Amino acid sequence: MNYRHGFHAGNFADLAKHAAVLTLLRLLRDGDQPQMVIDTHAGAGFYDLSNPDFARSREAEAGIKYLMSRDVPDSLKPLADYVRAKNAKAGFKDRIGIYPGSPVLILDHQRPNDQYVGCELRDDDYRLLYDRIEPRGQAIKADGYKIALQVMDTPNALLYLIDPPFEKADDYARITSTLRDVLTLRPDARALIWLPLKDLETFDAWLRHMEREIGEVTEILVAELRLRPLWNPMKMNGCALVAVNAPEAFTPLLTAISEDVVRTFGEEGAVAKVRIL
Repeated sequence: MNYRHGFHAGNFADLAKHAAVLTLLRLLRDGDQPQMVIDTHAGAGFYDLSNPDFARSREAEAGIKYLMSRDVPDSLKPLADYVRAKNAKAGFKDRIGIYPGSPVLILDHQRPNDQYVGCELRDDDYRLLYDRIEPRGQAIKADGYKIALQVMDTPNALLYLIDPPFEKADDYARITSTLRDVLTLRPDARALIWLPLKDLETFDAWLRHMEREIGEVTEILVAELRLRPLWNPMKMNGCALVAVNAPEAFTPLLTAISEDVVRTFGEEGAVAKVRIL
C-alpha cells in the first residue's frame, strides 16, 4: 500500500473525524461497562508536521494550523484545546509541530479499565505505532477487518473506528460485510466510519448497501460535509462520517461539528447534511 496518512495529517477531514471521535468517547465514558476500541486502520499514532515528506502537501496549514489561527467554533474547541496541550507538552509552545492521530487521541481519553487495539499493515507506520502506544494500547500488524471479527467475545462494550485509505476497490464492501457480521453476534456494538466524498454515486451506492445489510437491526447516522459541490469526482470534495448505534445525544453534537467544519473550511456552495437512515 502506498497510502500514508501523514500526508493528510491535520487536514479538515482529520479535524472532523477526531472532533467526532472525541465527542463520542466523552459520551460513552458515562457508562460503567469497560470499553474496547478497535481502530481498523490506525496509522502511526501521531505525526511530525515538520517532516518534509508530509509538509509539502500543506494540508495541515489549511487544516489544524488555520483553525488554530482564528476563533475556534465551540464544537471544535475540545479538539483544539487537546492539540494545543499535546503540542505544549512536546515542547511546541507557539506553533503546531505534531498532530495526534486517533490511536493517541483515544488512549489519552480512555478510562484506566478501557482497552485500545490499533491495526496497521504498513511496516514503517506499524513500527511507529508500536513504539508510540505500547503498553498503553495494543498495536497489531494485521488486517483490521479480520481483527474486528476476532475480538467480539470480549465482555467489554465495543466501538469500531473504521477509516480505510480506500486504495482497494473492496474497502466499501468490506466495511459493510464486517459490520454486518459484527452486529449479527454483537448487536450492541458501535462504529464510527470515515469516508471521502468525491461523487454522490459512489457514496449513495454504499449507503444503500449499508441500509440493506444492517439498517433493519440498527440506526445509521449519516453526516455529509461537502466543502464544495460534488461535480468533480477526481477531487476529494468533502468527507462523510457514519455512526452505527450512536447514543441519541451524539446526533446534535455531530451536526454542530459538521456545520462548523463546513463553515470554517468550505467554499461557495458548501453544505453540511446530517440525517438518520
